[in-house]
Amino acid sequence: MTVRQSIALFIFVISMLVLGINVVNAEPFENLTDDTVLVEVLGHKVCLKDIEPNPDEKKKHRESEAGDRFNLWLKQSRESKLGRFFKPLWDEYTKEKGINVTEQEIKEFKEHMRTFWSSENQRRKTERDNFAKELIAENLEADKKAELEKNCNMYSHLLEIAPDPNRMYRSSNDVCKSVILSWKIKRELYNQYKGRVIFQQAGPEPLDAFRLFFEEQQSKGNFKFYNKDAEDLFWDYYRNVKHTVYKGPNEAEQIINTPWWLKEKDENYYERDNIWGDEVNGLQIRINSSRRSRKFTSDNIPVFTMDLLNTSDKTLGCVALEQFCEVEVDGKWYKWNGPTSIDISFAGFQPKTVKYDFLKIKLDENWVLKEPLMQKDKRQNINLSLGTHNIRVKYKTMHTRDCPAIEAISNSLKFQIIPPRKKNKNL
Repeated sequence: MTVRQSIALFIFVISMLVLGINVVNAEPFENLTDDTVLVEVLGHKVCLKDIEPNPDEKKKHRESEAGDRFNLWLKQSRESKLGRFFKPLWDEYTKEKGINVTEQEIKEFKEHMRTFWSSENQRRKTERDNFAKELIAENLEADKKAELEKNCNMYSHLLEIAPDPNRMYRSSNDVCKSVILSWKIKRELYNQYKGRVIFQQAGPEPLDAFRLFFEEQQSKGNFKFYNKDAEDLFWDYYRNVKHTVYKGPNEAEQIINTPWWLKEKDENYYERDNIWGDEVNGLQIRINSSRRSRKFTSDNIPVFTMDLLNTSDKTLGCVALEQFCEVEVDGKWYKWNGPTSIDISFAGFQPKTVKYDFLKIKLDENWVLKEPLMQKDKRQNINLSLGTHNIRVKYKTMHTRDCPAIEAISNSLKFQIIPPRKKNKNL
């Protein structure tokens, strides 16, 4: 998981609802009175009324949501409120282990969050402007136009509600301290108990360590359940085997011991595909991977598709041939050295028009270095070793009566070369 994904998921955790859960039985508590004691934690008794949602809120959800979704919401609401009463156990554990948060850590957290939100807000603006620019095209089909408008409106809304990075953490340190302390507790628990680490909206979580900690606390008599349904509700989360688990103890240990807000960006994390390159006299270019995963085996030729967007009021001379392109791979520019056409005719690229899948770019032997290397033992063709690579495409239009030739460069796209798939010997 990338730092952007971790932080974004943490920020929006309260608004996310996990879908696809099986039917949840919400009936067990229905016949109990409000003052029924469910559990006692460090001498504090928790009654049913302490974990029940507000009656008006409960009525609102019952009327607006289908049965299964309402039952899920009710279960999660009760589970969340019940969990809050176990906080004194964490407070005691924090004191016992001498866990604290320093001013320097709070300062670093604030700075990283400010950096993140500055970058995130810029990314949202780029996304919004990108969709808005494409909406200029007058030849969009109805479904495509509706999709673009939806995405444009979504990013406009996200920008409206986005926090100001310079004001977000200016005053209170409480939120920052709480987040850092939570991570430190999880790290300490994992290093003590080990076990599985799961993916959660608020960052990685040592699931088995949580369970073992609570089982130990229960055996010491620090909490005691008086109601079987409440006990099942509490343990369901920690004994659930359907959580998304990080692979292997080494990965789990690395993830849990590194604050998610300090993690470096995953080199294999790819930005969205739909960003257009910079506009040049109304022309913009965008390349996409022919494969959604952007992974190509080393025994196959990577193929990319190129879209064109004309936002100008002029007709452009665009021909779908590689000879009008150059490709940049890992910072080196390559020119077309394959078959070329001399007698070329073209259909004008009309104003306010978009062309999807205008041209396919294959990274084969037909591309050679634009500035050849003098050493004979150096490769002149594109060398795609195993790992991550970057590609951009430059495209040049033909000179027309309405418009001189234009050169524009596409977005930069990451892709991977992976080993060939193993052949089945039984075939």
